Amino acid sequence: MEGWIKENEKLLLILAGAMFLRVPTLFEPYWYGDEGIYLTLGQAINKGLKLYSQIHDNKPPFLYLIAAVAGGGLFWFRFIAAIWNVVTVVVFAKAYRAIFGEKHRLEWGAVVIFALLTNLPTLEGNIANAELFFLLPTLAAVAVLWKKSGMAEVFLGGLLVGLGSLFKIPALLEAGVWPIFWLTEVLQKKMKSKDWLLKSAVLGAGALLPLVLSFGYWGRGEAKIAYLSAILGQNINYLSTWKEGGVFDLKVRVAVAMVILGAIVMSAKKLGGRGVLITVWWVITLFAALLSGRPYPHYLLQMAGAITMGIALMTEGNRWERMVLSALMAILVGAVVGFKFWVYPVAGYYANFLKWATGQQNKQAYFEWFGPTVTRDYQIATLIWAQSKSEERIFVWGDTPMIYALSRRLPATKYTAKYHIESFGAQVQTIKEITTREPKYIVTTDNPENLPGLLHVLNDKYMLEEEIEGARVYRKTVGR
Repeated sequence: MEGWIKENEKLLLILAGAMFLRVPTLFEPYWYGDEGIYLTLGQAINKGLKLYSQIHDNKPPFLYLIAAVAGGGLFWFRFIAAIWNVVTVVVFAKAYRAIFGEKHRLEWGAVVIFALLTNLPTLEGNIANAELFFLLPTLAAVAVLWKKSGMAEVFLGGLLVGLGSLFKIPALLEAGVWPIFWLTEVLQKKMKSKDWLLKSAVLGAGALLPLVLSFGYWGRGEAKIAYLSAILGQNINYLSTWKEGGVFDLKVRVAVAMVILGAIVMSAKKLGGRGVLITVWWVITLFAALLSGRPYPHYLLQMAGAITMGIALMTEGNRWERMVLSALMAILVGAVVGFKFWVYPVAGYYANFLKWATGQQNKQAYFEWFGPTVTRDYQIATLIWAQSKSEERIFVWGDTPMIYALSRRLPATKYTAKYHIESFGAQVQTIKEITTREPKYIVTTDNPENLPGLLHVLNDKYMLEEEIEGARVYRKTVGR
């Protein structure tokens, strides 16, 4: 045991540092909207509701299953994310060694960079988002597929990518790295074209298998259309609802990516196998991060492995490798600026935690650092939790799903947020479900007139119980 610890002491120190960076994440309040949705769906699963047919969000199921394992609570959800990240850092180290060799001089610097990228708030590493989870299987796929292996390993690599896609579909794009990489080997006569075709087919079969099996399970009966919408239809629609036109147009991004990939393929001999893999991986993960055109920094987490290995190769690579990777780095910086990716403060995040942990500020001030409505949502959730039973449902009109998760009360409708109701055109269905279920509480954080029929329901069967910082809490009146 002592020998093993000594042999891996640097990795263990990095892992300990990563866990240390994550300590504040375990004490954050419920403030991040998407986590509120994940936790609400996790609670719904634990209460027997069927995903997609009875409770819905626009992602594949794995993230909600982890939220269910966490009991629908933020602390345990973040704790699982912390342990998951430790394993991910270990897998990255394995992938790095597979590509750069054992005891590479830049190995520990690269592992430190990767750990920082995936833990600091800069790229929302502190949040339990899908990207943080699917990094583990996609990095494992890189480690497996880099080896000159047989069809079983190729299938396993594809399967790992497919499992990653069950957290979020953009992970599936990473399966495209390998046919391009193998194509360069065909062009250099290191591989026969029939072998390229077979390996690509086996990889594709492995990558698609998890999605096919998941559809067979979660897409049964009434959930069929809803599940297809979650993993395909809604994601395609998602691409067209943000920036369009000019350099932001999806068609332009596809064309630019194809041109760059073509240039890499043509330069394969100068780049070498390692250079080809890292640059192709960089381009595809950047394309995946920009797929929706939205400026959420956690999308860039998908690039953490490619960026880290790219930095290592820029440091010690040949002139051509450094030139290509410098160009790709410039494109990345241009994309971050052009798409106006949000930036989260790092020093302020840890300073806020330290002030609270050392008693220099109270809990309310600590909470308010995360947003002006955090304490309001806690007050509303506390009221609902105290005045209703666990089996009673509520309805929140607004994009504040944290109230469901905090109060541990399920929504009276299939959808957990206003933007879901509007994007699915489910206004009539929502009013019907509210009328049928008659939730104990209705909370409005948005104008009720924006949901046709809601004012009638409120006037007919509800009374205003409390107004908290602009939010209105209505309670169902007995006998009405």
